[in-house]
Formats: sequence, C-alpha cells, structure tokens
Amino acid sequence: MNIAYISVPYRYGQGKPGTEQGPAAVEQAGLLETLAANGQEAVRYGEAAVLSEDAVREEDPQLKRLEGVVHTTNDLHLLVREALTEQRFPLLVGGDHSMAIGTIAGMRQVVPRLGVIWFDAHGDLNTPETSPSGNIHGMPLAVALGEGHQRLTEIGGDGVKLQPEHLVFIGLRDVDAGEQELIDRLGIRVYDMEAIRTRGMDAIMKEAVAYLKETTDAFYLSFDMDGLDPSLVEGTGTRVADGIMLDDAKTVLRHCAEQDEFIAAEFVEVNPLLEEGNGTAILANDLIGNLLQYMRTHRLVK
Repeated sequence: MNIAYISVPYRYGQGKPGTEQGPAAVEQAGLLETLAANGQEAVRYGEAAVLSEDAVREEDPQLKRLEGVVHTTNDLHLLVREALTEQRFPLLVGGDHSMAIGTIAGMRQVVPRLGVIWFDAHGDLNTPETSPSGNIHGMPLAVALGEGHQRLTEIGGDGVKLQPEHLVFIGLRDVDAGEQELIDRLGIRVYDMEAIRTRGMDAIMKEAVAYLKETTDAFYLSFDMDGLDPSLVEGTGTRVADGIMLDDAKTVLRHCAEQDEFIAAEFVEVNPLLEEGNGTAILANDLIGNLLQYMRTHRLVK
C-alpha cells in the first residue's frame, strides 16, 4: 500500500475550538506508529494550509468563516489530486467535515465518476438558505452536488463534483428540513439507524458497495466520528444519540477495504478540547489501524 497521510488541522467550518487540534491528537494517539506497523513510512504526505484566526472574517451569519474554509479546502483539493495522480491512497485526518469540499473536489479531477460512502449522523446537505447555524461543516455534500455559494462550488473547477446516485449515507439520524427535501428530490440512498438495526450492517454494506461499484469508477469513505454512538466519542462536537457501535463501524471499514475500487478515506471531527484525556483520538487511530490492516490483508489474499 502506498498511503499518503494528509492532515487538515482546521476548524473554520464550525464554531467550536478544537478540531484544528484533531490531527495532532490522533498523532499523539500513535498514528505514525500505526502507519509504520502496516508497512507504511511514518511520514506526512502533506498538510493543508490554514489561515490565521486574524485573517478569517465572519461577515455573513449564513456562511460563517467562509474565507477560512475556501482557503483550506482549495489547498486540500490540490494535495488530494496530487496524491491520487501518484497512485497513492489519500488518508486524511481532520479537522471539521467541511474539509470534504476539498477532498471531493480533488478526487473528482482524477475520478470522473466518484462514489462516496458518508458515515455520519448528519446529512451535511444544507445551503446558506437552509442552514440553521450558518456553519459550513453542515454543507459539504450540498456543495459537491452543486448546491450553495459559488465560492465553494467553484473549488476544483466549476460544476457538479458528485452525482446524487453516487452517494450513500450510513448512520444518518439528524436531518434538517432542507436536507430532507434534497434527499427526497434527488433520490439519495440512505441507510439510517432503523435500517441498520433491522437488516444488520453486514448486509447493508454488501448492498451499498455493490450499488456504488455498478455506477462509479471508484469510491471513498468519509468517516465522521459523530456517526458513532455518543457513548464511544466524547471528543466530537455534534454528538447524536442512538449511533453506530464499534463492531458495526469496523464492518463498514472492512467492506470498504476489501474493494479494489476503494481509493481514499478521511476521518473528521476529532475535538480533543471536549473531553478529558484523548479517548476519541485514540479511537480514531484504532479505527485507522483496523482499516489499514483490512486493506493489507485483502491485498495479501489477492
């Protein structure tokens, strides 16, 4: 495996301090050792550029800290594009979930028909008009679908970066009215917590992966730590009750890792300032280790 570890130490997509410390917290939990243990050089491929606090204005309450988000996601899309062009596997650690604007934009420049598995409690499909908070970490998928502010949708080039039929939600359970309208109108595939309890994560992931493999060239996993049950993750900013438990999360990782079409992953919304100790970052590192081990095993079996 040729892993490109990219850190995104920023928080401008949401209002709570701390996600800018997420990558460092995961490294403190042993990330570089985890990479080395799975046959990777323990080095950072790149770090997305982040504006200073003084340089970030908050002029529009419906689109908070726009300059900071645009700056980082634009730089990130270049890093992701370069890594994929070099046939590396981008492994991104953030940072709040608005960073996915850059991840998807960079991937789309290399992968014409990109698929996305979105592991999250939230839809992240808001626009400035529908968002109840104005926080851009609730907007990255809308941006990828071509909805929202032009400064965001033009990152990585004009136009739609993601087709609605190429998106799958896992664990969705907190959806705003405007997001639900978009899901219904575009026919986006959703596996919510009721489906997971009823059918089991193994069956759902088999179906989700098969669905994406039929219509896309490759896919990536965007893993928001708040997709997990709150009992597992104190250090993330928007926890929602009745979430995904650890065994099911590992099932998601395993099914992704077993596919040759799986080409990138990001882990987001680690906020060490919200907990005593470093438990959420430790869990993120463990999950990354699980993913890399599954990938390594799959390639050895092949």
